[in-house]
Amino acid sequence: MLDTAMIAGMQRAKGKARAGFSGAGNRLRDLHQSGSLKALLPRNHAPVPDLVLVNTAGGLTGGDDYSVSIEALDGASVNVATQTAERVYKASAGVAQMNVSLTVKGSGTLCWMPQETILFDRSAIARKITAEMDEASRLLIVEPIVYGRRAMGETLDTVNFADQWRIRQGGRLVHAEATRINGPFSAYQGIGALDNARASATILYVASDAEDRLEEARTYGVNASAWGGRLVVRLLADDALKLRRQMTEFLTRFRGAPLPRVWTM
Repeated sequence: MLDTAMIAGMQRAKGKARAGFSGAGNRLRDLHQSGSLKALLPRNHAPVPDLVLVNTAGGLTGGDDYSVSIEALDGASVNVATQTAERVYKASAGVAQMNVSLTVKGSGTLCWMPQETILFDRSAIARKITAEMDEASRLLIVEPIVYGRRAMGETLDTVNFADQWRIRQGGRLVHAEATRINGPFSAYQGIGALDNARASATILYVASDAEDRLEEARTYGVNASAWGGRLVVRLLADDALKLRRQMTEFLTRFRGAPLPRVWTM
């Protein structure tokens, strides 16, 4: 049994990253990084920059605290990705916190496209994604989750995963959703929940043309819905590789551009 005093004294990882872009030339006007979170701008020889987030701690566990803030203003465009999949390991105590703040205004485009979050058995994480945008801008959010890596023989008995999204447009709440998996993972595997899937992804597109692109999205072989200026795609797969293939094909065709290079490295 772990000593509670030892647990309380365990070092926890903390990290912050903030980046701001402005103008049609996608000028970097603000960059801050601290702790275990780094923000890099590799050359991509493309008109839209890729901002790559790197967690130097190698993963998250209970008690870790991370925050990310990204802005695209005055016509700027930026793609944000993670260097690799984010692993959420078994928590001895506490819950890992991940807070993401996105702002896109002035006809800007912001694509939040991290690679998979992999949940390990007895992991615990609470994630919040908030976004502020205006009517003239576009926002794409992609969030894939892997529930134990099948290829590695990993299974989940219990897990604590809370995910909350709040998207505001012109100050008005236009999209909200919350996911909660807490306790025995088998309770969430039935029809109406994960339907025995081992990986899932939500793709949200908020823009003036979101509803007009519904039929186009469906021709790419995905389940999609569109209403109120937003388009939502839900993907389920029985392993992480199949999910990645689905996401890559859909996002490449829907965006008309390749994914950030870190997705293929």
